[in-house]
Amino acid sequence: MGEQGTVKPISSELDKTDVLKVWETRLPDESARAFKAFCLFRSMGYKRSIKACLELNGIDSKKYGSWARYARLFRWNERAAAYDEYVARETERELIAERVERKKRQMEMLNGFDELVGKRLKTLDPEKLDADGAMNLLERSAKLDSFITGADKENVKQPVQGELAISFVDSFKDL
Repeated sequence: MGEQGTVKPISSELDKTDVLKVWETRLPDESARAFKAFCLFRSMGYKRSIKACLELNGIDSKKYGSWARYARLFRWNERAAAYDEYVARETERELIAERVERKKRQMEMLNGFDELVGKRLKTLDPEKLDADGAMNLLERSAKLDSFITGADKENVKQPVQGELAISFVDSFKDL
């Protein structure tokens, strides 16, 4: 840090690899007390403020002036924003990993279901399978496949007021 009260850019204080974690490292010339105050401020979340942080942690409001000075000298808002971005990225990464795992499990279930249906179809006597049963099997398989692959969310056709739906299920009876 330069003269008392002046602020140097982070890039001159830290090398590029450290810039990513400015929220967990004491800056040069930042006292342990100032860093501890920053850590309390940082953990407040998106709606953080010095006043709210003091109140939440039971710290005398007379400390506001020194905390405001620390915040300006050691760029609390900038460092806290970098922390918020990091947390958001990590959260998104975890959510994506969970979704990928869920899709894998669903695909494994679909493959198992396909195997079971395949075995069952081989044991069915086509002469005893009526049209309703065949259509039911086909419809359920298509719905499950669409659900797992996400095709059910694509091209979702919204019903039009007064639209006529025609069903041919009765036409297959007694075939």
